[in-house]
Amino acid sequence: MLISVIIPTRDRPDYLAEAVASVLVQTHRQLELLIVNDGSVPVSLPDDNRVRVLDSGQRGAVPARNMGLDTARGDVIAWLDDDDTWIDATFLDTAQSVLASSGGLVFADGTLIYPDGRTSNFAQNANAVSLENNNTILISAVCYRKSLHDELGLFDKALPYYWDWDWYLRVARSGHNLHRIVRPVVNIRIHENNMSGTINVPARTENLNVFATKHGLGKIPLKSHVDFAT
Repeated sequence: MLISVIIPTRDRPDYLAEAVASVLVQTHRQLELLIVNDGSVPVSLPDDNRVRVLDSGQRGAVPARNMGLDTARGDVIAWLDDDDTWIDATFLDTAQSVLASSGGLVFADGTLIYPDGRTSNFAQNANAVSLENNNTILISAVCYRKSLHDELGLFDKALPYYWDWDWYLRVARSGHNLHRIVRPVVNIRIHENNMSGTINVPARTENLNVFATKHGLGKIPLKSHVDFAT
């Protein structure tokens, strides 16, 4: 089964190199890696014919992700942010096995890495009910069949901060199963330039209200993944 791994990136070449390396050591060898460059810094390709670079024209993170989806040739989609790294070389093999037997969407636990070197565990469940209140899924630890996009559409460009939460809720409410891999498969870097960083609080708050209105939810407190770490 061909898995399309998509890494959107914007002017973080050092982080990106680590992310790419963590993909290419996966034990699942039948993959393509699409690097969608949404920045101005050129992307250097590793010497691996499974890797391609796309230029999104600096149109923003969600259009870049949708461009990756439109280009992907795999039966399965996996996401990795450019500042994160997979730490479990068997992640894709495990996810592929679950999808082959059960379908739906697979997500896994992770480790949050802070600027001072501290770490915390991100190990949360998620279902259609819990996702109405909290986003407890890490996008860099998600796999699902591409056919879900044929059924449910692409990511919502009106939700630049909450496109991922919106996607999980759409999948769950459509009756598809959510399967958790109960082990950390990814390191998540926590820094001020994260989309959920403190500098983005006003824009995140406004976009959270748009998300809540779209799904008929009440007032949702602003949170980040750090709030769910232990």
